[in-house]
Amino acid sequence: MSGRKLRSDSAAAQVMAAKAAQTQILPPEKLSKVELQYWNQIINSRAGDSWTPNDLIQAMNLAKLYVEIDKRQKEVEKVGRYFIGANGEPKLHPLHKIIEDLNARSLSMCRSLQIHSRATNGESRDQIKKNKLYSDTKKFIEDDDGLLARIN
Repeated sequence: MSGRKLRSDSAAAQVMAAKAAQTQILPPEKLSKVELQYWNQIINSRAGDSWTPNDLIQAMNLAKLYVEIDKRQKEVEKVGRYFIGANGEPKLHPLHKIIEDLNARSLSMCRSLQIHSRATNGESRDQIKKNKLYSDTKKFIEDDDGLLARIN
C-alpha cells in the first residue's frame, strides 16, 4: 500500500472513524468533575485517532485552564467589574487583566491542538469531513441499543 492518506469520504475512513468513536480516551491524570467536563468537550472536538500522547497532556492542561478562567470570572462577578480608585475615579478591576491573559493562553492552546474554529469548521475540507464522520459515528454508537456488531 502506498503512503497516501485515506480520503475522508472513503469506506476505509468510515471504518477507522467507527473504531475511533468506540474508543474512550482517558485523561493522562485524575481530573476534577468540572475539569472532566471540559476534557470531554476538548477531546470530542477532534477525531479520536488523531490525538497524540503530547496532545492529551495539552488537552488536560487546557481543561484545567478553562476551570481557572471560570473561577476568575466568578470572582469578578462577586466584586464587580469596576472599583473606585484612590483618586475617586472608577477603575477596571485587575482580575480583568488576569482573565484576559488566561483567555489568550487558552486560544493559543486551542490553536496548538488544532481545535479552534478554523481547524474544526474552517478551510480544511478533509478534516471537516473527518470530524463530522467521527461525530456522526460516535452519536450513532451512543444511541445504539446493543444489537449492532462493533468493529474491533
